Amino acid sequence: MTSTSSMASKFTMVDPNKGDDLHQIMAQTVNDRVGKAVEELQEKHDKRAASGKPAQQDDTSVDGPTGSTYRQVEARERVQQQKTVARSRKAEEQAVAAAREEEIVQQLHKANLLSDEEDDVEDENGLDAELKMIREKRMAQLKAQHQEKAENLSKGHGQYREISQDEFLPEVTGSRHVLVHFYHKDFMRCKIMDKHLAILAPAHVEAKFLKINAEKAPFFVGKLQVKILPTIIYFKESIAEERVQGFEGLTEGMAKGAEDEFPTSVLATKLANLGAIEYTAPPTLEELRKFQLKKTMGAIRAGGGGTCLYDDDEDFNGDISE
Repeated sequence: MTSTSSMASKFTMVDPNKGDDLHQIMAQTVNDRVGKAVEELQEKHDKRAASGKPAQQDDTSVDGPTGSTYRQVEARERVQQQKTVARSRKAEEQAVAAAREEEIVQQLHKANLLSDEEDDVEDENGLDAELKMIREKRMAQLKAQHQEKAENLSKGHGQYREISQDEFLPEVTGSRHVLVHFYHKDFMRCKIMDKHLAILAPAHVEAKFLKINAEKAPFFVGKLQVKILPTIIYFKESIAEERVQGFEGLTEGMAKGAEDEFPTSVLATKLANLGAIEYTAPPTLEELRKFQLKKTMGAIRAGGGGTCLYDDDEDFNGDISE
């Protein structure tokens, strides 16, 4: 145990016998204060020793960096951060869900399976202010898309057309998104690709769908290094960005011998992944249940019109009972 004398030796005492009377008084006052401080330190030291605590330790006072108040504040801040992250994640999930629901509603409108009145009911029930704002933003985007659609139709979008070599450059440079199918008139797989592109063209006016006879376009076949037929080249702003050669990536999961029977939606997904078209997969049965479109489910059960974007798709086969 440290004694009072050993602790006092750490301080320099003023000699009261030196100097004039004023200095002696000041020296005596300083010595008295130092002595009192030493006694207080000794008292605290004795209490620590009696309680078993070490004589020297970090500041563990209530407000110290390791004290209880600090730990409580730190815990509250940590909880608050976790809540903020959770709220942000939930808001993002709700935004994604709202956007997906809007896409489904638009598809169901196309299939005449959802009236405007039913849609309005869905809008008003269960949508908070934030989601309504997201919905309004989405509607504004749809209006802009409608205007763009009208402009594209005037440029020859909405149909699958054959062009000559002389028409190639004006057609490709005349629109932002252009798909050109290089084909051979005697190749069966080119005819299969023709069938799918003819289905896609009127449904995706955001892109121009063209085809050109490879035998009659030797310059562009060589310039673009077309070596496999069929080949679809995607031009974005007049630049050849991507291509689909043969049936690559279109027959995965198809039974052996049935590779040529892939659905149009597979090609649509492929072209969407390239950035050429905007394609939204038809709603699954689980999504219909999630968005509580019970009347629509009833219409599907009764066979009330096709909800798929393309006639050869079968996304809605199966039991939809709850």
